[in-house]
Amino acid sequence: MVSGRWAWAAVLVLLLAGALWWTTRTVVIFTVRLSQEEDRLVRAVPARSGETVRLCYNHSVEKTPVEGVFVIAEGPGLRIRETRMASVGTGLPNTVPERTRREGEWIVVDEGMKQIDGLPFRWVDLNLTQLTVGATPVPLAGVRSGSLLLFNVEGVHRYRWWRWRVLGIDWIASDRGQDSLKTRTK
Repeated sequence: MVSGRWAWAAVLVLLLAGALWWTTRTVVIFTVRLSQEEDRLVRAVPARSGETVRLCYNHSVEKTPVEGVFVIAEGPGLRIRETRMASVGTGLPNTVPERTRREGEWIVVDEGMKQIDGLPFRWVDLNLTQLTVGATPVPLAGVRSGSLLLFNVEGVHRYRWWRWRVLGIDWIASDRGQDSLKTRTK
């Protein structure tokens, strides 16, 4: 009977050790923060290295469809692959002849997979913005029109991710910037 108790105790210790290991593992999270509200976290989506992020919107001046295509990078980080536009004009991204091609109705600028340190984006309802990480849509409904958003990729301990999911406690706000795993602009 004593050996049975020791076996159960060993199983319990292994389960607790496994749970501790699992919760302290780092996960990659695509984040949407409100830049003008102390970088308050408003959306967070698990992501994988190599996954595509698409930001589609109508440019507010000429109502031109624009699509930014980004890739989740190792580290974690965010790289810009290309910008797609239906036309060029005032306020739209610049085209560079040696990096620009035509694909059907799209003018496509190859951005060279340049690493970026977060992407600021002015959220306006009338732009009909759609944001996806892989196949997962990132809803922006409820964000106040005119807000300055910061899209980024952050490495976070799994328990902090779940704490935000369940309790709404932002991993950076709870530390006020002391999390050594964060990768975001200051």
